[in-house]
Amino acid sequence: MRGVEVTFEEFVAATAGRLLRTAVFLVYDRHLAEDLLQIAYERVAKRWKRLAKDNPEAYARRVLVNLAIDEKKRRARRGDLPVGSLADVERLARAPVSDGVPTGDLDEVLRTLPVKQRAVVVLRYWCDLSEQEIAQTLGISRGTVKSHTARAMAALRAHMEEGRADGR
Repeated sequence: MRGVEVTFEEFVAATAGRLLRTAVFLVYDRHLAEDLLQIAYERVAKRWKRLAKDNPEAYARRVLVNLAIDEKKRRARRGDLPVGSLADVERLARAPVSDGVPTGDLDEVLRTLPVKQRAVVVLRYWCDLSEQEIAQTLGISRGTVKSHTARAMAALRAHMEEGRADGR
């Protein structure tokens, strides 16, 4: 959508599915993801004249990630438990859950990652952003993106190895 003049309504229609799936991966709660996306769209709408000519989706994604990080901090203080599962994400993505692929195990390990590590994994492997784009979105350096990615992938590998040792 960069460089092409579109209306705000066209922007929302074109990006709603992608951004909602991203939000669900970030917070693992469909209803909260919808709320965060609504807030992100409100912030984009307020700045639409300025953003429309540049890259409003990148701005919306950055707002969404920051909202997810803030929400994670609020939940940690309140002790709320997130609801939702990978099956919700698959349903939102309109992709069938693959037979023989465990949905709960990977879902649980992703859920246990620190919020910034999870954000980096989602932005890198779900949104297919480059390290530089992730760094800009999160407001961190490329080196920090690399270290968050390495730590997250190490946790995922350890979980996979543990699953093999347990015979899963």
